Amino acid sequence: METKRKILRGVRRTALALILLAAVLLISRAVAMRVVYDRAVKNNAVSQLETLKLDGEEQSVLIEGKSEDNPVLIMLHGGPQSPIIYGTGYRGDMPELTEHFLVVYWDCWGCGKNFTDDTESVTLERQIAMTCDLVRAMKAQYPGRKIYLFGYSNGTILTTSAAETVGDDLAGIINLGPITSLRDAQDMAYQALKTEDMSEWDKRVLEESYERNDLEGFSKLEEMVTLKTSRMFYWRDLPANTRLMGYFARVFYSPDYSLADIYHAYYASIFGDSRFTTLRQQIYEADEKKALENLEVPILILQSEGDIYGSADYFRQLAAQKDNVTFIQIAESAHLPTNAGFKAINRAVIDFAR
Repeated sequence: METKRKILRGVRRTALALILLAAVLLISRAVAMRVVYDRAVKNNAVSQLETLKLDGEEQSVLIEGKSEDNPVLIMLHGGPQSPIIYGTGYRGDMPELTEHFLVVYWDCWGCGKNFTDDTESVTLERQIAMTCDLVRAMKAQYPGRKIYLFGYSNGTILTTSAAETVGDDLAGIINLGPITSLRDAQDMAYQALKTEDMSEWDKRVLEESYERNDLEGFSKLEEMVTLKTSRMFYWRDLPANTRLMGYFARVFYSPDYSLADIYHAYYASIFGDSRFTTLRQQIYEADEKKALENLEVPILILQSEGDIYGSADYFRQLAAQKDNVTFIQIAESAHLPTNAGFKAINRAVIDFAR
């Protein structure tokens, strides 16, 4: 009997501690949301959420900038479906860019603030169509302004594909951590991992995953690259990642995200390959090399050294052959940018738009 009482007391204390912790977090979130919102509105001529209809779907976008006369920079995050760096939940977080641009953040259809329960209805074709509609909407809303498309990781598929349709409306596209083809990336990941010191078990998993030559095998290679190298996340210098880690936590204090939006920002990562299977397969099969080679719009390609999603040699050759292509490698960074990486990326984007 006494044992049961002790257990119940322990359960009650634990429950009370969890309730107090939740209360502290929610109160701190409410205070921080207000501070972030007030500061962003005070420091910018424009800092507002808008609802636009893109390919027939109502979508929330955040528009922010210190001057309405600045050119427009549309941000397309990576993932797929992970608006954790360049999504709608980062009001006030990019003063380096909002000083020079009207920055437009859009959680791509199906995630974050624009989540849909029917994840299998989300297709690459419709996201590309929505990107084109977003460009047209910004052209109509800010006539005479230059418009740039910025894509990160999977977002570079959208920038490149959309530019084939609305290239005449664009002053340029910027591809950070660009994907040319995930089948190419599969080979690059395999070769990168072959140089790592791994156990016999890991070597066997590596070979089996590579031999699969499918999306599931590639996902395993991505996981191994993330955990065993500094090509995805810069493990070799953890203090160099403080800005990135802040972004992962920052969504909790976003004045534009409900608790459900936060969950939906991480939804694709939580459920992995069991959600958005159509979209994931389409991205796996996409090949953007021909489009990049045919585009005439100015293109800035930014890639960390050792990134596995596109060949640096291919980008160098493309830049050498085409006057509209500029290629810059970012030192001391990874596919997920370091502090120095963010600084170099923002500087390159500003210089490109001058």
